[in-house]
Amino acid sequence: MSTRSGKTGRQREQPGDRVANPGPTRDDLVLALVPVAFLTTVLLAELVGVPLRTALIGASLVGTVAIADTLFLNPPTRRG
Repeated sequence: MSTRSGKTGRQREQPGDRVANPGPTRDDLVLALVPVAFLTTVLLAELVGVPLRTALIGASLVGTVAIADTLFLNPPTRRG
């Protein structure tokens, strides 16, 4: 049960009002994939000797496919 606080009319949260955090969503993971792809390709380019330009093209393709998949094939939906 929530109570009103002061003049603002906002409700105060009670200890039982919060819902547990379900963890990262698929969209969060895709957003994390983009910088990870770039960092991984830069490191591999240095270790293997692949030209940096070639490695960055590969990373940008991975990021583009991941973002396009999330935006157009499996778009975010409202939860709750």
